Amino acid sequence: MVLLAMLPDSWQQALQYNRADIGNGQYWRLFSGHLLHSNHWHLLMNLAGLLLAMLLHGSYYKGRMLALQWLLCGLAISLALYYYSPEIHIYVGLSGLLHAMLTLGALKDIQLKVGTGWLLLAGLIGKVSWEQWHGPDAELAELINASVATDAHLYGVCSGFTLGLLLYVWQRSGKK
Repeated sequence: MVLLAMLPDSWQQALQYNRADIGNGQYWRLFSGHLLHSNHWHLLMNLAGLLLAMLLHGSYYKGRMLALQWLLCGLAISLALYYYSPEIHIYVGLSGLLHAMLTLGALKDIQLKVGTGWLLLAGLIGKVSWEQWHGPDAELAELINASVATDAHLYGVCSGFTLGLLLYVWQRSGKK
C-alpha cells in the first residue's frame, strides 16, 4: 500500500474503484481500490487499523487464508458498493476490509470461547449502526480529504460475518 501511494496520480486513478470504469469492464478496480488511499493520513490510519487487527488476531491469519479472505471480502464489499450504493462513484481505502478482518477475528474469538469476541462484535455492529444512522464524521472526511464511505464499513462487517459463518459451517462439516 505504501508503494502504491508513491505511484503517480494517473496510475492511482487507473487502479481506484471507479463505478463508471467498472461498468465498462475494468474489473481489477473491484480489488485494487482497497489498496489505495486518498492521502497520507488516510494511509496511516488504515495501516494503524491493520496493525491493530494483526495484534488482536494475527494468529488467525495465515498467508493463503488471509489472501483468500481479502479477495473474497474485497470482492463482496466492492460488489455491494456497486449494486447497493450507487451514489459512491469513487472509493479507495482499506477500511471496509479492516471491518471484515475484525469481524472474522471476533467470530473466531467467539468460536474459541474468548470472551472479548462478543465485545468486539457488538462494538463493530454498534459502530456501523451509528454510522448508518448519523452519517460519516465530517472532521475525519476533512482529514483524509475524501468522503468517508460508511457503506464500505457496513459491507465489510456483513462480508466478514458471512464468510466467518461459511468457514465455521465448512469446518464443522469436515469434522463429522
